[in-house]
Amino acid sequence: MPLPKGRKPISCKWVFKIKHGVDGEMERYKDRLVARGFTQTFGVDYNETFAPIAKFMSICCILALAAIEDMEMHQMDVKTTFPNGDLKEEIYMEQLEGFTQEGEHLVCKLHMSLYGLKQILRAWNQKLDAFLKRIKFVNSDVDFSMYSKWEMSNFSLLSMSMISSWCAIIRISFLQVKEEFS
Repeated sequence: MPLPKGRKPISCKWVFKIKHGVDGEMERYKDRLVARGFTQTFGVDYNETFAPIAKFMSICCILALAAIEDMEMHQMDVKTTFPNGDLKEEIYMEQLEGFTQEGEHLVCKLHMSLYGLKQILRAWNQKLDAFLKRIKFVNSDVDFSMYSKWEMSNFSLLSMSMISSWCAIIRISFLQVKEEFS
């Protein structure tokens, strides 16, 4: 699409890595398209970047409570955490090298968050928060990264960081979270 007047596109680049197994042998190649967030303009490309992160004391309390009450514990890593977030801002990105034709000045309009964007943590947190509230988890007033849920005689606690989620929760709730974000 053509770049709207008064807007400046952000640039991007490919990041390539070689992943190694526990034995040191090459396991696979990994690539990731990364937005150069340092080219974003406050008030135009993003407004807020804040997202709550699990407090160390909250994680300790969850672990202690789970041990005392003999609760079932789960830890979950969301492999595509950041690209799961939905963008509210209009962000335009330059096309990748090799996709442009001479004389064309087209850009890509981003709909989902991309690694490197300044608001990536906030976008992911808002999507996860909405999902947890939809399945009846209640946000803590003390730690905004902690959620709880009473379901019949079962009590569930969930504390999340932006990269992974530490969970002391009942199995059905764990599976709901896993199905939504895997």
